[in-house]
Amino acid sequence: MIDMGLLRRTLTYLRPAVCLAGVALLSQCAHHETLVAYKDQALVERKNETFGYRKWLAKDADPDVVIIALHGFDGASIDYENLGKDILKNQPKTALYAYEVRGQGSDPKRVRRGDIDDPADWYRDLDTFTGIIRKRHPHAKIVWMGESMGALITAHSWQQAPLDRKPCDALIFSSPVVKIRKDVPPWKVGLLNTAAEIAPTARLSLEQLSGGQDVQMTHTTKHTEQAETNAWHVEKNTLRLLSTLGRHIESMDACATTFRVPVLVLHGGKDFFTDEEAIRSFTGSIPKGTPVTTRIYPDAYHLLMYDTLKDEVIRDVEKWVDGLRK
Repeated sequence: MIDMGLLRRTLTYLRPAVCLAGVALLSQCAHHETLVAYKDQALVERKNETFGYRKWLAKDADPDVVIIALHGFDGASIDYENLGKDILKNQPKTALYAYEVRGQGSDPKRVRRGDIDDPADWYRDLDTFTGIIRKRHPHAKIVWMGESMGALITAHSWQQAPLDRKPCDALIFSSPVVKIRKDVPPWKVGLLNTAAEIAPTARLSLEQLSGGQDVQMTHTTKHTEQAETNAWHVEKNTLRLLSTLGRHIESMDACATTFRVPVLVLHGGKDFFTDEEAIRSFTGSIPKGTPVTTRIYPDAYHLLMYDTLKDEVIRDVEKWVDGLRK
């Protein structure tokens, strides 16, 4: 029996807390004017479910490196368009596949948008999609790339993989959120988790959660103006989804201790959600024998591939990927 009075009181205290925790606004709404569906959208197929994807693959190419990319919270596969187009132009032996993440705005099941029942579904989706790509490109190295929330899923998918099986050949984390912000006391995070246990499917909008606070995502755009123009924006998210993201953030350093393939970490110095100290703690948790490259862009915000330094960021990704061929 849900104590509705307790739930209402919990949500009253919770609303101004969640934005500060960096959970509710892990937005990856890309700065696009149009959304053009890839003509060969197909599937991540499991339990008779399908999820669309986009690919950037040169015609008649036999790539030796394939990047499987996961978008962020409130985002979509189109968020990787800038990187994909540049790869087609400058690195035709690299392919990029980006699929629509379960529970986000392009999930074919509308009732599931803004929710996640079991985060293990995220890990199984990535494993399934990776299997599909390995069959298509059996000789290629596979790179998992996650942006913001996508980085959370990627890191935890690696951690959950069997020890006797390497799920991919390299990892890229773009703007990973690796710690709850220092200005958020632990009791506020606990309050979110409590509310999620009381009413896991209760939903709140980002506006309710943020208390009117907006977040700078690039030099020229803030979260709210991006969300309003995106067809895949989810108006309200469940408490269990928000709580799940918080728990994933808190265990990112633990995930890092399990990495045993080359890792690239990209971070903007003006990122609202994560500071450089937290990034250093994350990369410092990676085993000493694992090759780690960290790129810090002091004048960049959260959406690195859409900010003013996007060309530099994309070149750094391509240069690092090219190094995997040696």
